[in-house]
Amino acid sequence: MTSVVRGTSLRAGGACVRCRKGKTKCVYDNGRAPCKNCAKGMHECYLPSESNAHLHGQSPARVARPRESLPGDRTVATTSDRQPAATGAVIPRNLQATNEKLTPELITECERVINKTLPSCVAFHKPSFLQKLKNGTLEPSIVNGLLTCAARSSSVLIRRFGNQGGGASAASEHFAVKTINLVMQNLDVPTLADIQALCLLTIHEWGNRNAVRAYVYLGQAARMTQMYRIIAGHQTLGDPDQFIKDESFRRTLWLIYILDCFLTSSPGRHPAVSHHDVKDVPLPCPDMNYNFGTPAFVRTMAGNAPPNLPEGTPMAEVGEFGHIVMATQAWRNVIEMLTTTTIETYSEERCLSLEAGIEAVRSSLPLHFVDKPAHINLHITMGSGFTYAMLHCLLHCATIMVHRRRLLHFIQTEGFKHETWRMVPHVHLQTVDRVFAASHSIVSLLLALETNADKDSTPSFPLVMLFSCFTACATVAWFSLKGLTPVDVNETAEAIVADGMRFLQDGANTWILAVPWFRHLSVMAKVLHNDDRDTGRTVIEPAPPSIKDDTASQPDNPESMDYERHSSTNPQEPGENGAEPPRKSGFTTINGGSAGASTPATATASPPAQHKVESPRPSSSDRPPMDPSASGPPADMTSAELCAAFERQLLELDDLAAFMGGGV
Repeated sequence: MTSVVRGTSLRAGGACVRCRKGKTKCVYDNGRAPCKNCAKGMHECYLPSESNAHLHGQSPARVARPRESLPGDRTVATTSDRQPAATGAVIPRNLQATNEKLTPELITECERVINKTLPSCVAFHKPSFLQKLKNGTLEPSIVNGLLTCAARSSSVLIRRFGNQGGGASAASEHFAVKTINLVMQNLDVPTLADIQALCLLTIHEWGNRNAVRAYVYLGQAARMTQMYRIIAGHQTLGDPDQFIKDESFRRTLWLIYILDCFLTSSPGRHPAVSHHDVKDVPLPCPDMNYNFGTPAFVRTMAGNAPPNLPEGTPMAEVGEFGHIVMATQAWRNVIEMLTTTTIETYSEERCLSLEAGIEAVRSSLPLHFVDKPAHINLHITMGSGFTYAMLHCLLHCATIMVHRRRLLHFIQTEGFKHETWRMVPHVHLQTVDRVFAASHSIVSLLLALETNADKDSTPSFPLVMLFSCFTACATVAWFSLKGLTPVDVNETAEAIVADGMRFLQDGANTWILAVPWFRHLSVMAKVLHNDDRDTGRTVIEPAPPSIKDDTASQPDNPESMDYERHSSTNPQEPGENGAEPPRKSGFTTINGGSAGASTPATATASPPAQHKVESPRPSSSDRPPMDPSASGPPADMTSAELCAAFERQLLELDDLAAFMGGGV
């Protein structure tokens, strides 16, 4: 698409579409788009003659694009559209591809992300970012990357860029398109800002359930990091800010490592960052040293001294971000165990080794980062509340998954009888207690962050923290429905699940990825709420239903979850007019497939039922009693049926498939 040059707004047909609608004067700087009004609000600026292309998802690029186009609607101009540049002419990056100006409102949103939102608040150098942001010299790619994150939780940006009901995802996508366009323009000479922006874009795509796209973007960021290391290695002489630059690079590399641990949590996905890439890289230093530019030498992941440590220089402690890196490694080791272990190859020694690794990370924490009830409030006051919560959510989630796998193996191999459960070895009873304690800690951390959040904004929890909450609440619900817990703690289980439901419901409004987590927990919470089990009842175990991981779990179909309970009798046939019989409520697989659905061939392609599953309330005293004779949908599955389905899901790694967005 060629560059569009406009002479004056006074000529016929010269005003852009937005100025025409607003009946305002359309003035261009140097005769080129965007006009001043569109630049001020960071809107797309296009002529009426270009509106057809704009409506079909093509962004009317009016500035020469130096790189090839991407597939789909994320287009940059092709090589045939490029304008010849004068020999030796170099256009500054902060002037390329955009004349848009940051308004004070957008600057405030970027500052909020840098100061309070993970991972920007720990991976980026706050003082230099904030200074460049105010001076207008921060590179456009990272500016739009920050706005992509800000639009998730900013009511102002959602209203302006939410695309008429598209919500947080649509508002974020508005800036994400600009981010990838800017990154792709500079692949020949990658900058650290481009790599950081691509990391933020990876999180955006992951949260939108575009798992494959996120995985590809992360691999691109890893390659750009390798080339940046080569290019920047020849420019390190006599720079007084060299420590800040080196530490910024190291933190960006560790951010890619963390995202790589998350996005390869499914069999078949190879890591983008190899062990060789991080073997000799020091862990992040304390934030105080980083912010003030005070050189500090920190050990590597393996505990060795960094390669450039001067003789006689003591090593500094691992920084806050460094502890998150180590917690992520412990979490990833648990995931590797889950994805490589079957009933036949299960090893108790391996579980004990993983527990020891988790405890080693906990024991290495400084005193102010130890998990104590009052510490989260102090960290929130000091501005490090999300960092502290992220660290311990990872450790608690890893703990829950190890203990859950141990109990699952016991149930699958030894069998489970409610009346003999109290006679099992004491280690299994301790396992239940530890899972409850870890689950309660996760929910308490999120409650503290929510309570102390700014009144004019809703806390946007990172995906990993929401998944930790989902893991904790689903496990607690399973324990309670299975009868692994004393009856007198059922109210505690319901309270934990109810809080988790609220967090996931809010998270589903921010991240599309969290929608199936919320729906799955809704079903478990409903069965838990309606369960009328008492201490003298024996739970009868049915045969485990067949659970299909069908194509409904693909990331581009986030609304495909179907609460259909497969009947043990013959399936109902559609009526003579071809209408589908009413759907039954019931349980579904975590990543979107219906539990007990026979085959994809027998499933209908019609959209799921529109009725919603109500979340449990703290008290059921104000709920009207249910009349069994009243007409309505068939009863939900029993707690025994739900537990059998959930256990089969865990063995088939459906929870990790949901964490990956139901991708490949």
